[in-house]
Amino acid sequence: MTRILGVLLLSLLTGVVLASDVGDWPLRPGLIGFGAMMASAWVARHYWRSLRPDDGPGSPERGLWHGLASYGLLTGHLCIVMWRLGPALDMHSLTGHALAIDNWTLVLGAILSYWVARDPEPRRDERDALIGTRGRRAGHIALLLMLLLLTLALGFGANTVISRFNQPMLAHLLILIVLLECLVQDVVRLRLYWLETQAERSSR
Repeated sequence: MTRILGVLLLSLLTGVVLASDVGDWPLRPGLIGFGAMMASAWVARHYWRSLRPDDGPGSPERGLWHGLASYGLLTGHLCIVMWRLGPALDMHSLTGHALAIDNWTLVLGAILSYWVARDPEPRRDERDALIGTRGRRAGHIALLLMLLLLTLALGFGANTVISRFNQPMLAHLLILIVLLECLVQDVVRLRLYWLETQAERSSR
């Protein structure tokens, strides 16, 4: 479980740093993030390949690890983008345009790095379907709760900062909610795989 939280926090922090206006980057932050995603995917693929088949994660679990890191980075990046450009998000400013390019570069990195990290020989077992169902249920519950909070904020937030949100900001807020739902799903499912692994080791 510590590893799950570690990857989540590291990916969130990486996204935050890439979107923050700190220091002089030798390249666009989006390109740095793209390179980091591809490199980490390559390292993960070779690490998993070095393990025995019974010790390494199955294909669905590999996808979850990649999703956790990718969604975490994108979530951290989008949070800082919204904070820097809000509450009335102007995508046509120089800063907004640059951050948008970085964001789409990171999305491309997430897609391409998946093909690097994925299991070249897909394997599944009977527990994958059950774990997938429980993870999706947790994600759907989280999604409903976040949408409920957003609905209440929109309905009763006339005297709060949310009343100053424009349509682009609300659209990005909805994207952020979807990313958070994906993170909840991945964390729950990875925790279930971890519990299964712990139970198998204790029964040996």
